[in-house]
Amino acid sequence: MNEGSIAADLLAALEIAVFERPAAGELRPIGAVPEWLVRFRPDAASGTGTSSDALESPFLENFLIDAEGFWASNASGRLKSGLWTETGPMGRDFHMEASAVRVGDKKILLIENRAVSYTEKQSVLQTARSEKLRAREKKRKEEPRTR
Repeated sequence: MNEGSIAADLLAALEIAVFERPAAGELRPIGAVPEWLVRFRPDAASGTGTSSDALESPFLENFLIDAEGFWASNASGRLKSGLWTETGPMGRDFHMEASAVRVGDKKILLIENRAVSYTEKQSVLQTARSEKLRAREKKRKEEPRTR
């Protein structure tokens, strides 16, 4: 096992899909494809050159416009899309975040499965809402009633 295959397998284990953008309108998967991506878009997980249209994602298509500008600027770091949700072919929601990075002269697109992060954030927000409602209700009950 070489370092390249270790890195590719590690990214797949972390539920990160890696694509190279060799030309506009094209995304080519690099390394192992995470299982969640196969469930989300089976055509996008093929090992051949893949049109970005195969991902069938208006959000991702829009992000790729921003990513092209980022890649052209030769900036360091990464450009993140922010969290978005799309429904897969079996009606299941997928919570994802994309990042554009440049590795040497290669334009790289990372797509992360953020289901756990999404669920955790949703839980924290729901807990905060519930606490606020309880505090409001308690305050309402403690206020003297005026007639």
